[in-house]
This record gives sequence, structure tokens and C-alpha cells, in this order.
Amino acid sequence: GITMENNNIDLIEQIRTIVAPLAKKPESILIRRLDKPEDLEKREQHYVIVCENDDLGRLIGRHGINSSSARTLINVIARKYKKRVHLSFESFGEEE
Repeated sequence: GITMENNNIDLIEQIRTIVAPLAKKPESILIRRLDKPEDLEKREQHYVIVCENDDLGRLIGRHGINSSSARTLINVIARKYKKRVHLSFESFGEEE
């Protein structure tokens, strides 16, 4: 479920629920929060979704339709908590 500490809301599981069905290997998807500890309670949240190389195209979709739908959906959820979520997508090959 949703973990809330003060105003720090973690939406990783919700993001996983939205993007995992698009992937061929959902079990290998990693979702990481990118915000610094001092920014965790801020309104803006940043997550990166890292998947298999083959799955990157599936998650992003033709002309980005899947990734923009995922962003829309997660922000519908996030709005309840007065948050705004930014998602980026990477494959394991291009992780820094």
C-alpha cells in the first residue's frame, strides 16, 4: 500500500502496478525514487523506471503513448496526496 511518513509519500508500488503489465519481464523492473532525502516531503517527486532493453519500447509505447498514459495515471493517484510525479524510463544498459 501507500507508506506515509509525515508528508513523504512513496508511490513506487502504484507505479509498478501501472507499468508492469506492459513489460515482457515485469519481475526485472526496478523503480527508484530520485529525490534527495531533504526533498522527500516536497510536492514534486521524481522516479526512474529501469527495465530490460527489450521492454523499454513496450513501456514507452509508440510515440510515447504508454509512458504518457502512465504519467497521467500516476498523477491522478498522486493528486490525492497533493503530489506531482515525474517519471523517467531507462533500460539496464544505459543506467548511470
